[in-house]
Amino acid sequence: MTEPKRPIRALRATQTEAEKDSLHRALLEHGQAALNAGDFMAARAVAAEVFAFAPGSIGALWLHVSAGPVNKDDPVFGRLESLAKTPGLAPEMAAQIAFMRGKALDDQRDYPAAFGAFCEANSLKPSEYDPIATRALADALIAADAQLPDAIRAPPFGPRLVFVLGMPRSGTSLMAQMLGAHRGAENLGECTALAPALARSDLPGNPHLAAITAATRQSLSAARATYLKAIGATGFPGQVLIDKMPENWWFAPLLPRIFPEAVIVHMRRPRLATAWSCFRNDFAQGHGYATRFPNILAQYETHLALCSAGQARARDGQWHEVGLDALAANPRSSLEPVLGALGLEWDEACLKPEVGGAMPTLSKWQVRQGIQPKIARGWQAYLPLISQKWGLTS
Repeated sequence: MTEPKRPIRALRATQTEAEKDSLHRALLEHGQAALNAGDFMAARAVAAEVFAFAPGSIGALWLHVSAGPVNKDDPVFGRLESLAKTPGLAPEMAAQIAFMRGKALDDQRDYPAAFGAFCEANSLKPSEYDPIATRALADALIAADAQLPDAIRAPPFGPRLVFVLGMPRSGTSLMAQMLGAHRGAENLGECTALAPALARSDLPGNPHLAAITAATRQSLSAARATYLKAIGATGFPGQVLIDKMPENWWFAPLLPRIFPEAVIVHMRRPRLATAWSCFRNDFAQGHGYATRFPNILAQYETHLALCSAGQARARDGQWHEVGLDALAANPRSSLEPVLGALGLEWDEACLKPEVGGAMPTLSKWQVRQGIQPKIARGWQAYLPLISQKWGLTS
């Protein structure tokens, strides 16, 4: 594993506050790079360096908590407990502390206390989500696609592609790392290229709905070309390219039209497992639904509706439904149909996702532990608490 470049110099007593701030930022950047690379010991070492001159650094606390289990005797846990009692904290900072406390308490298997911390954290964050409007848009996208003749598809050109999509925390990172470990594939991570490539901002209304209602073979081919250029497809000759942006499910009905030869992998996880895993994680942005449990469930159902439409549009062998539980328990039997659809033979490297490249996602710790069936079952400890608070059992 390559050591991230470290643009850091020693702290001097004579440094100005501006110099200390610069050092602080540089250390945190280095720690984040180490975390993404799976070097958790290095990440914690960086956190310790920051604590030496900034013991209350939220960024360093987050590095430490994210880089491994936190037990009761860990000084960082004591620091989090003290910070949580600080009066007058800004809601954003209080939420960050509560999320970190929840993770530490989960590490200690104090599930009721962890549940309370996660609920507190989300209550401090705004709910920026309209489930009715979101579902209405999804239904409009599905209806617009249904009106298009099936023959309106772009001709295939460029490299073979795999789209790994699904709700956050459904196993997309694990699947992409496993496929990307194959000698004939390249994991491009969470590409943001598809949404802008499809948008028809030159037309009135929602730009993605407009892309469907005005779709022609020519417009779909143009969207494909724009996408391939944005991901730098020509830089990986002969390789199968993997795009694991989970939210590409928004475009599920269009994917088989624009990429008729691509393989689409929809990662599935039980709805309460998915919802709880989203609820207990602090998403930086773009997931306004994740702060309220009922909203996560509404988003889950919306994503299923669009994926169902995409699966119906896909050609035989193009769409693959893969459960996280099944992938963790029997990885080879889950992967071989996907590899076969790509014309790739089995590669034992696919069973070692922990040795892959950088992972700037919330799943970095879990995936670096290797393939373990228990990674999909941790949420079950919270099922009685979920049932008690929201009246849900499945």
